[in-house]
Amino acid sequence: MLSAEDANKIIAFLSAAYSCTDSPEAQAEFHRLANELRKASGQPEE
Repeated sequence: MLSAEDANKIIAFLSAAYSCTDSPEAQAEFHRLANELRKASGQPEE
């Protein structure tokens, strides 16, 4: 299982990538990946 702390570190990188693109498809994928990390670490999805 992934720790919440480690997941949040990776999510921070995904958030930065999300902010750097105007592509709705890319933003949706970054959001999906962040939610998968949240699930894997036992955190609620957003």
